Amino acid sequence: MATSAATNDVVNWAYQYSLASAKLSSAQANASSSATRSKDIAEAQASFNATMKSLVPSEVQSSVQFQYFDAYTNYNTALAGATTETERQEALDSLYSELSGLTLPTATSTTLDSLASDTLAAQKTNISNAAASIKSMLASAAKMASNASAAWMSAITSGANALNAQAASLTDSMKTLMTSLGLDTSGVTAPTVSTTPTSAFAAGSATAAANGTPGSILNSALIGYLVASQATTTDSS
Repeated sequence: MATSAATNDVVNWAYQYSLASAKLSSAQANASSSATRSKDIAEAQASFNATMKSLVPSEVQSSVQFQYFDAYTNYNTALAGATTETERQEALDSLYSELSGLTLPTATSTTLDSLASDTLAAQKTNISNAAASIKSMLASAAKMASNASAAWMSAITSGANALNAQAASLTDSMKTLMTSLGLDTSGVTAPTVSTTPTSAFAAGSATAAANGTPGSILNSALIGYLVASQATTTDSS
């Protein structure tokens, strides 16, 4: 979770920066008429750098990046106060000494081959994780499609049963009326609606849902429905 600096810290940083900047400007102005101009400017710059460094959190100061730039800041400060070739060379030697003391991060791979291998392994892991996520999503979608097909089949069956019951009731009433009129009712039968296609739909869905995808579930169910529709008379009278 990200954190923000406290108000008093921000105010303190602003004050310390303003004060250090003012001191640096004053020291540079005074050095302009000093017999030891370069030395005075270098000392003022070193004081300014020390103040700026003190405002940086300790955990940041320990980083390789900060130490690298700090070494070059010290070098530029020393170079500004150098008046002879010997002093300039000493500043450069001091820079190299500081850079030599830096502790670089430990590499996770010892060779270029192992680096390539590690990178490839990481990529394989990422791809594997992505594939697993996709498979899980497809499985969830397949389950939803299967549930939808079951609900559809149940609704169709319920409707067919209700229609058949109503047709039977109306047919019995009609036969009673015809009998009272002296008519022959031996050839009168109630029309029925078959639910065989919906059963084929359920069978196809169950087969595809075992290891299927939403598309295979629907395709299998549709094929089962069409085959059953072609092979079975759906109504009779």
